[in-house]
Amino acid sequence: MNSFNRRKFIQVCGGGLALATLPFSLHAASGARVVVIGGGFAGATAAKYLRLFGHDLQVTLVDPATAHVSCVGSNLVLTGETPIGELTKPFAALRDRYGVELVPESAVSIEADIKRVNLASGATLDYEHVILAPGIDFDPIPGHDFNVMPHAWIAGAQTTLLQEQLMAMANDGTFVIAIPKTPFRAHTAPYERATVVADYFRRNKPGAKILILDANAAIAGMSRTFTAAFTGVYRDIVEYVPNVTVTAADALNRRLDFTRDGAASSVTAGVINLIPAQKAGKLLFDSGLVPDGNKFAPVNPLNYESTLAGFSKVHIIGDSQSTGQAKSGHMANSQAKVCVDAILRDLAGLAPDPAPKTTAAAFPPITRRTASWTTVTYSFDAASMSMVASSSAEAPEPTKDVREEEGPGWLINLLSDSFA
Repeated sequence: MNSFNRRKFIQVCGGGLALATLPFSLHAASGARVVVIGGGFAGATAAKYLRLFGHDLQVTLVDPATAHVSCVGSNLVLTGETPIGELTKPFAALRDRYGVELVPESAVSIEADIKRVNLASGATLDYEHVILAPGIDFDPIPGHDFNVMPHAWIAGAQTTLLQEQLMAMANDGTFVIAIPKTPFRAHTAPYERATVVADYFRRNKPGAKILILDANAAIAGMSRTFTAAFTGVYRDIVEYVPNVTVTAADALNRRLDFTRDGAASSVTAGVINLIPAQKAGKLLFDSGLVPDGNKFAPVNPLNYESTLAGFSKVHIIGDSQSTGQAKSGHMANSQAKVCVDAILRDLAGLAPDPAPKTTAAAFPPITRRTASWTTVTYSFDAASMSMVASSSAEAPEPTKDVREEEGPGWLINLLSDSFA
């Protein structure tokens, strides 16, 4: 294994070590109930670790699904390399192995003044602490029909629909990827999508092209790596266009209308992957947890508790929070552990850890044989009361070892740590 494997692998895949060294037990919190809403990387990790370290804490996970389909790794579903079943993780393991109570319903609102969760069925759940991890929602684009122009940014049926469209696309067709302005879930993922599909086209659809319409002024994640890929190995397949704002979609004619530098234009294509701008999950807006004019929920990064008045003991983790940290499955997993640590301390009458750290990594495939990597660590800055990127790194170049060993190993570890 190279030096990255030996020195970095546990750092980017680990977590929870702070939980394991908590200097107290929670006997005083016996019977306390924590409700977790949303079973993605954030919610599942939180529910699991609350039970692991919370002794007889009552932990309830609310999610209308019976399993989570991981967005992480899902770009390889599009090319047929990874079956979607490998990324589908049932919540039953959290129940059977850790004693998490599963409630297969949707939560519709939070009444923080009486510490109550309201469910779609009309039932309610009381709590001492509640963790909200609803993931993302989308800002609508006029004319956008997800059944024709899939976003494939919430994995599952949208992923398989985009896969089917790509497989059926003409050998000389064009695939358009429209990327929203930051912040959005997984900044490296749309560019990764372009590289894995470009590799697939080269091997299976000679003559096919990819047009990337990016609302950002430049590549939003791993710019060096993807610039090299688009101008190097895929220069005959990929065209990258920044500063593009999609204004409307015509699903019937598979057309996007957009502006670039003030000039209006449009494009038609056989397959269009239109990724809308993103915001916090609807539950947070309906519960008053997102201030007017904002898209994400403000929280205290020491414990991920809402900073809005009247929302004591309401914690928000994952893609819906607005701390400025990366939005990704790995970051959601990392934030969940900080949040759990803070809740356990609170139930024992202690203050949260004054210096939390969070970590995220990504291992995007670049070709069928190579992949790259990036890592970032955030540390709490007491002066600004915020999380700041204290260290980051990006692979000097894509390699075979990352594609065949490090990347798959990282994903296996992350899925296991969150759902198994």
